[in-house]
Amino acid sequence: MSLRLQLFVITAALIVLESASYAKPAPVVYYPVGATNAVPAMVWLHGYRSFPGALSDKEYFQRVADRLQIAVVGIPGTTTMPDETLVWSEEPAADHHYIQEVLAAVGQKYKLNLERTGVFGFSQGAVVAADIASRYPTSYRGALILSPGAITDPKPATIATESHKLQMYVAVCGAQEHPMNVETMRHYAKQLRKLGAKIVTKEYEGMKDHTRPPDFKERFPEWASQILGLEGNGR
Repeated sequence: MSLRLQLFVITAALIVLESASYAKPAPVVYYPVGATNAVPAMVWLHGYRSFPGALSDKEYFQRVADRLQIAVVGIPGTTTMPDETLVWSEEPAADHHYIQEVLAAVGQKYKLNLERTGVFGFSQGAVVAADIASRYPTSYRGALILSPGAITDPKPATIATESHKLQMYVAVCGAQEHPMNVETMRHYAKQLRKLGAKIVTKEYEGMKDHTRPPDFKERFPEWASQILGLEGNGR
């Protein structure tokens, strides 16, 4: 274990102990109006200390939910900081099991087809999305990876399975973002291809800010459909 990782694990453990009394906000859920059957879900994993992040755009994500007949679910990070902001543990097993517990709880109120679930995340959330989707391919159809970057090194799966061949990933970042973000995206793309997953990548020329791509709203329905296997893809 590297010194950086050791320090992160120690710090994370202290944070968990110090922040145990802080209550987490509820998940954010956009559910298609009038849906009667269980619907697929795209699960949003926010960036470092930025919950709910993109999902603050209520009108947009409700329109997407209605149009695609999917649920869009934003989950607060695993750890609450002393200032009540939220971060992810960056330990794939812990993050995955926590996300699954939250989805099961959300499923008590909303009808979700958890066999057709994708994840999408930005920055730290993108790293978590890529790691858990690749490590638990029977739980996630794939992931949308937006400008990935985190404290610890990427931890994607290293052993290919048949389930990886059924997955779809989209990975994007700004071509002029911090080199770490660009390199992390390329690292995931290379590893996911080795696993046999389908992946589409794009580096946006001229984009240097660490933010979602300029055409995110236009492309998100298309990306979500590809990941979830909608529109007659039969996955």
